[in-house]
Order: sequence, then structure tokens, then C-alpha cells
Amino acid sequence: MSHTPAVPLALPTLPPAAGAPWSAEIVNAHQGLTSTFRISRAALNLDESDPIRLGHHLERTEVFMSSIVEVLASHTINPLPRQYIDELRSTVSTLAKELQQVLQEAKTVFAQPSYFHPPQLMWSLTAKPPKSPMSM
Repeated sequence: MSHTPAVPLALPTLPPAAGAPWSAEIVNAHQGLTSTFRISRAALNLDESDPIRLGHHLERTEVFMSSIVEVLASHTINPLPRQYIDELRSTVSTLAKELQQVLQEAKTVFAQPSYFHPPQLMWSLTAKPPKSPMSM
């Protein structure tokens, strides 16, 4: 299920600080966002992404990443530029939308009957052979 996402390759880097350097909290929050973004974005391109894995990444994006962006936006001492916060929000939102789309595709694929398990294998796993029309 290789997917060509419209999601940027990375989050925007921290802009240069206007006055005092960025606080350790801002730097650490950005590093956490960057790491989570990179891992979740990589899940879009996995050929064997299952719905559970994609759901996990979607939840991390919608809950963890979005809340961190909102915390960064509410920082009042030496705040980040509004344009930068808007760009972060947009990038995280794009990732969430793409993960949602890929998750729906994965659910559709997993809902399809499997053609990789012949009936003989399926009944050998259950130890119950299928009923023959002749035995009815």
C-alpha cells in the first residue's frame, strides 16, 4: 500500500529567536514533535501498514502532536512567531488527514477476503474439514 503523500518531508525548523534564545521547553517540545512527525510520516509509506499501526499514528498526531502545537502557540514569554505556529498546525493537520485516508484504505484491504489461505489450510488450522456436498 505504498502511498505518495502530500505531507512535507519534515516539520518546519525552529525560526531564529528574535531576542533571547528559545527556552529548553520550546526546544525539547520541537524535538519531540519532529521525532513523532518523522515516525508517523514514515508509516504512510509502509507497504504492509495495518489498521492498528496506522490508528496508533493517527492518534499520536491528533492528540499528542496537536496538543504540543497548542502549548507552543500559548507560550507568552518569548513567543514563537504566529506564522510559524500556523505552518506547524497546517503540517500536522495535513499529516492527520493523510493518515486518516491511508487508514481507511487499510481497513478496506483488511476487510477483503484473503486469497492467500486456500480452504485446505484454513480447515487444517481448525481441524474441521469442510462438509462435502456428498455427505449431506
